[in-house]
Amino acid sequence: METKQLEPAEIIRGEMGTWTHPVYSNYVSENLDGKEHISRDEWDQLKNHFNIQTVTFWMEGHVSPDDWKTMMDDCDITKWNPIAPNGFFLIDINFSEDDAYAIFARKKRKTEVA
Repeated sequence: METKQLEPAEIIRGEMGTWTHPVYSNYVSENLDGKEHISRDEWDQLKNHFNIQTVTFWMEGHVSPDDWKTMMDDCDITKWNPIAPNGFFLIDINFSEDDAYAIFARKKRKTEVA
């Protein structure tokens, strides 16, 4: 499978505040049968395919406990606007079983050895 650099896409969040990068979503659907849970190896293959590094934020660690409870109870994360780390862009903001999450990606950087 050839590498295809993942680039930022326009973000239009749904009524519950969720959104998934369309190219990332297509890859998951086509190569991972739309799985909700994928193995570490499958995740590493996805990152290699798109030439990206990722970081995940969990909503519970980024909002007050009261806001977290309200948003989770209402299944509405429209008020959660996590800020991408420098150089990263959003590829997925959604719900898991226990929390909401935001996954950010950036082009893989070469590691420098001193």
